[in-house]
Amino acid sequence: MAVDTLGLLLAVHVTPTNEQERAQVDELARQLEYVTGQTVKHAFADQGYIGDTVAQAAHAEGMELQVIRLPEAKKGFVLLPHRWVVEPSFG
Repeated sequence: MAVDTLGLLLAVHVTPTNEQERAQVDELARQLEYVTGQTVKHAFADQGYIGDTVAQAAHAEGMELQVIRLPEAKKGFVLLPHRWVVEPSFG
């Protein structure tokens, strides 16, 4: 699922549960670029999207993918630099 900074839905790609989300970045990025007229240049993702293949798939669509990681010694709630605007959209 891709949302804008207000949490408004821009694109969604639904897959079977046996497929990894990170393998779907190319399709979601394509949809996102189509609906936004190729204006998205920077995207944030959680740790599930770590890897060169994922970054290359986003880059192929003209986006820089920045993975926001949790601190290694996480204890309790940790405020991350970018909170997930997509979370309320799941509801």
